[in-house]
Amino acid sequence: MRKRLITSTVHQLQTPLALDVYLTDRFTYFNTGQWHQEISAGKISVNGAVEINPAAILYGGEKLTYDGSAIVEPEVDDNIAILYQDDFFIAVDKTGNLPVHPSGRYFNHTLTAILEDRCGRKVYPAHRIDRETSGVILLAFAGAQVNALASALAKGSKEYLALVHGIFPGGETKIDLPLGLDSGSPVAKKRRAWPGGTETAVTRFYNVLTDGEISLIRCFPETGRLHQIRAHLEAAGFPIVGDKLYGRAPDAFLDFIRHGFTDELRACLVLPRSALHAASLVFRHPKTEKEIKINAPLPKMFSDFIKESFYKPVIPSG
Repeated sequence: MRKRLITSTVHQLQTPLALDVYLTDRFTYFNTGQWHQEISAGKISVNGAVEINPAAILYGGEKLTYDGSAIVEPEVDDNIAILYQDDFFIAVDKTGNLPVHPSGRYFNHTLTAILEDRCGRKVYPAHRIDRETSGVILLAFAGAQVNALASALAKGSKEYLALVHGIFPGGETKIDLPLGLDSGSPVAKKRRAWPGGTETAVTRFYNVLTDGEISLIRCFPETGRLHQIRAHLEAAGFPIVGDKLYGRAPDAFLDFIRHGFTDELRACLVLPRSALHAASLVFRHPKTEKEIKINAPLPKMFSDFIKESFYKPVIPSG
């Protein structure tokens, strides 16, 4: 297990804040009492010096270091399958309950940490994929190779599969709608697709199957914006099944954070996680120029739902 040192710089403060107040507001995975214990245990340094007084005053600009090695991390699904590997990069099939980067409570329970332990070398993600999204992701074996790999991906194509609420139209549906932060959402990271967005975003969609009020669709993002597919589908009125942030229940994300995955939330979301899967990548190898296509099979959650919902057995009458 690797030692986890978290460093941050205190932003400029309008009024001075006590150390415990700042930490509770900035790092919400601990409450004030828990931060008191961490500070008293000598796990916080301010500008390089250990600070054990929770009431120590911060003015802004200080560098904080926290030894977070003892943080209990949430359980994840680490059943990662290697789809392709050479000296330049590795492609894996990421599970649908695994963050890529360290963030919040996650540090050792991340795709990068798990792969580095298994491969015995550093890995560097070449593109984004959300924690609850399963499927193909590429990681370079050297930091200097990330840009070349990302550039090759930008010139190639990506295909996702998604289960969405609603009867999706036939033919091609093209959404050309910019993205930006959703200032009206209580969740700071949520984004919104709307004409006033600041980032150009284009996605093409095709219906594969529809049963009742749920459709299986193919998604082809032409740009690579954060949360692009999820925000576009929400804006179009076809939210992804199981999506807590962009789904059909506006308060699902906060309910999940506060109370966990309750029976009420399950009934609303239908599935325990976002039903979005990175199914395929096509690109030219940055070094050999050879075209490579990498496919990730549907995860069991997806395939089981499709079998049960779209291919119901016909029971003879009488």
